[in-house]
Amino acid sequence: MKNKNIPAKIQLDVLGLILAGLINTFLASADAGLILAPGTATAQPDLLLRINWIAENTLRWQAGWLFWFAVTLSFSWSYYALGRHLDKKEPWVNLAIGLALIAAAVDIVGVLINITVLPTLSSDLSTAQSLFLAMEKMANALTNVAAFGLYSLAGVLLLPAIFSTKNYPRWLRWLGVIEWGIASVATVLLIIVPQVATVPLLISFALYAPWVWGSAYWLLRKED
Repeated sequence: MKNKNIPAKIQLDVLGLILAGLINTFLASADAGLILAPGTATAQPDLLLRINWIAENTLRWQAGWLFWFAVTLSFSWSYYALGRHLDKKEPWVNLAIGLALIAAAVDIVGVLINITVLPTLSSDLSTAQSLFLAMEKMANALTNVAAFGLYSLAGVLLLPAIFSTKNYPRWLRWLGVIEWGIASVATVLLIIVPQVATVPLLISFALYAPWVWGSAYWLLRKED
């Protein structure tokens, strides 16, 4: 790169996009698959076994969900980091950033339920299993359906500005279309038939890092 005097705000936004890709595509998957999985309905369909596992591994469960704050905050940050460099004539950019912030707030509520409420319920087997199941479903609805759906809608709303930003790479434009199109399909499936949503979700997660990292590289190249 010829220009070594990259403004601090560009450096911060590039860092945000790089961290968002690393945390949300790779570290979040490791956290969900290696730390939290035995206590989730996806990996363990038996409700009583999930309750017992959370009761016996409370610190591990809470630590895994504490990391989700980094996931949520970095994901919402990425919308701002990219959105403020796109075509300002498009009216949807600020709405997309606002939706991402709302999604983060919804996500955090679900995370807090997982950290505080579910371990408390699991510690007392005399507690009705239906109450645990209800809270588990609420947390899932907040984090995996409502928040993810709002993030997906925010991504879709960024697309007009992406296409009208003249120097934004064409391949990144279409990668964004594919990423947020698949994420939108996954959201619908999570609502209607959640058991078949896994594949589009995994594809969406896999495409996110290339998209935000490519956008980070574009921001750096802009300063040449």
